[in-house]
Amino acid sequence: MKFGRTLVCLWVAAGWLVLGAAASAQDTQIGPASSSWSEQKWPFLIDQWGTGQAFDCAAERCGRELRLYLRAKIGFCRCATGVSDDDEIERVADLDLIGLDYKPLAPGHPVSAGIMSGRARPFAVQRPLQSDLPVLTIALSNKCNAIVATVVTEADGQSAVEGQALDFLRGAAVQHWVEAQQAGSQ
Repeated sequence: MKFGRTLVCLWVAAGWLVLGAAASAQDTQIGPASSSWSEQKWPFLIDQWGTGQAFDCAAERCGRELRLYLRAKIGFCRCATGVSDDDEIERVADLDLIGLDYKPLAPGHPVSAGIMSGRARPFAVQRPLQSDLPVLTIALSNKCNAIVATVVTEADGQSAVEGQALDFLRGAAVQHWVEAQQAGSQ
């Protein structure tokens, strides 16, 4: 009896989290980000985290074509330590949106953006009959909440990509969105 009641409570809580994440992602848009990045329609199917925000930076503005996918994962990271190691990056990452067959290219390293801190790590997503796709995951946290940015480019040069992505994530529009996501979770 006690197990069944706990299971029902977990099921209801999960449902509310899914509805809340989808509603907050739809209701709280980032809006105009910067002159380099333009907001796009979320290209992926809805999953347990709802939709996110999608942005493009054209090659003439960023030196290469970049796509950045951003999602809030409220209550999904380790509250005490945040995103402090590479295992946590892989746990919260959205790599499966890009492809299911991926491998890390290097160890992760600490990064920060505004009130959030975490780690960044480059990956290669393997594609049949094509070269591997470079993907950078930036997983940031504050309290028990994670913000995950997945940056996709066809070109090499991950350090330049990381710098551009972090500049975007540190911008006022994204930081305001982060604060709104966290306020909605309280």
